Amino acid sequence: MHILILDGHPDRSEERFCHALAAAYAEGARQSGHDVRGITIAKLDIPVLRSYDEWVHGTVPPQLREAQDAVKWADHLVIIYPLWLGDVPAYLKAFLEQIDRTSRSRRARRTQPQDH
Repeated sequence: MHILILDGHPDRSEERFCHALAAAYAEGARQSGHDVRGITIAKLDIPVLRSYDEWVHGTVPPQLREAQDAVKWADHLVIIYPLWLGDVPAYLKAFLEQIDRTSRSRRARRTQPQDH
């Protein structure tokens, strides 16, 4: 099985529990014979989408295309993140929006009104 572990903690500090949890999960999955890849969003430059036009007509930034390909490759996606103010960190949301927007934007163009 192809497993992608997405470490969604935006802090680069190695002291964060999420980083240790992602590493332990990867080690256990490899020991069980799975093919494992990992993405640590804290190491990526992730631009924030600011408009509907960017969402629908923009392209995935070059620095995130490898991550997008890794998500497509995965049979199993593990997302590890801290709760910040009771929710997913904004940086992780920005990452997910960027890597998923091409497939969603095609659907949005078919279903959304044109006067935004």
